[in-house]
Amino acid sequence: MGRVLPGSAIIAATILLFLAACEQQGRQGPPSTDYAKTSIVSAKPRGGCLSSDEMQAVRNEIAWQQFYDAAIQCRAGTPAFASDYGTFRNKFRADTERNGPALQRAAAKLRVNINTFKTDIANHDGGSAGGNPNYCANAQQGFRWALSPQATTLAQVPPMLDFTGGMGLRSCTAAATPSRK
Repeated sequence: MGRVLPGSAIIAATILLFLAACEQQGRQGPPSTDYAKTSIVSAKPRGGCLSSDEMQAVRNEIAWQQFYDAAIQCRAGTPAFASDYGTFRNKFRADTERNGPALQRAAAKLRVNINTFKTDIANHDGGSAGGNPNYCANAQQGFRWALSPQATTLAQVPPMLDFTGGMGLRSCTAAATPSRK
């Protein structure tokens, strides 16, 4: 026969769960871009150099693709990833639309159509998760940053792994390429 807990026991249990959640949040620390890494792989330069806005458009597309992939690949361990990605997509939809012309110019400089270029990005990203035991944890940190109030534009959300060098992409000016961990 089941036991009924008195109201005070239910309230105490709820408070303990709340405190445990707060403690876990405190251990994670505030949202940051510490999840972001830059690939050390470098490929032979292809096409012309990209302007700073074109390079940022490529990084934005890489981030968009990686957050999409993370929502799919990590959903078994973290079901919230699907809703996080939906929130991410809605938050940065206008940025992605503004990103289009610069991404189109970057593809033109590389002498490929935009769909081929986006497929190339997706193919490069496909290898970034493989063999990385921290992939989903990095993605979770990435979503925390992207969905935080501090990140107001997609340009403030670095890809989990910036592999522009591995794609052979080069910035026209060294100052336009931010250094990342």
